[in-house]
Amino acid sequence: MINLKEMTFEKLEPEIEKIFDQQNEDTFDQVPERNAEKIVIGAYDGEELVGGIIGNKQYENVHIAMLAVKGGYRGQAVGSKLLKEIEKRAREMDIIHITLSTKSYQAEGFYKKYGYEVFGTLEDMPIKGVTKFYFHKRLD
Repeated sequence: MINLKEMTFEKLEPEIEKIFDQQNEDTFDQVPERNAEKIVIGAYDGEELVGGIIGNKQYENVHIAMLAVKGGYRGQAVGSKLLKEIEKRAREMDIIHITLSTKSYQAEGFYKKYGYEVFGTLEDMPIKGVTKFYFHKRLD
């Protein structure tokens, strides 16, 4: 009989990673290297942090987990510079795809302007009345 138990992330995560590693070994002739790492870039006005971007690299993909610009700096190309920089770094790492998500009250048009395509939407996510958009951009 299978029993479910709550446990800590620190204990469970490495065990799940082992299962994924075995799946990769069973699926691929040559196991792709995961090289999970973060790409973290801040945008500064002098000493003040005015925006930033965080990307999670895994295999040949970068997922932009966060991109934000302080209100007074929007419309001054800060977000554009951050997005272009992470794309530049991703290309240097031979990344194939960049993925991200945004909400209907955030930056849907911004990402489309830079060639990102919607591959999915989810209405009422994370709250009723909001739509979440899932984007990707192929870099090759």
